Amino acid sequence: MDLAGIAQFDLAMRREALTAYLQRNGSQRLVELLAQFIGMANSVAKNCAEMSDQVLIEECGVHPDKFTSVNLPTIIGACQGVQIASKCDPKGECYECAYRLGSIANQSPITTCDVEFMAHDRKGFMCHAHLDEQGEPTKFCVGHAKAASQ
Repeated sequence: MDLAGIAQFDLAMRREALTAYLQRNGSQRLVELLAQFIGMANSVAKNCAEMSDQVLIEECGVHPDKFTSVNLPTIIGACQGVQIASKCDPKGECYECAYRLGSIANQSPITTCDVEFMAHDRKGFMCHAHLDEQGEPTKFCVGHAKAASQ
């Protein structure tokens, strides 16, 4: 019940409500609340992935063999995304750039792992906002180039 109320607040009010929760219930209960919240967030992300797969199959007619799942945001991907976004200033990057904090790509674990893997590749990470007729990227990622130069 506490989380349902706190989740609706802006950041400042969430901090205030969590501080009050800590004072009322102690640090062990706050740790348990956070642990349960992470589990719930992981469950929501998993359910979203299953739902998107179901929609692709049932509504769009995509055969299950044609995809391994949609690369959706997760808590783990978002944590990795914070680290990636800290590597450069987002000015000039695409709106959905993996290096832009909070973007879908920035919170998707497959993409954030690709970004880290490609950090050591001279070819660089490709921009997914600019695709050719076959759906292949045509230019390098501005965020990746900026992060590599720093």
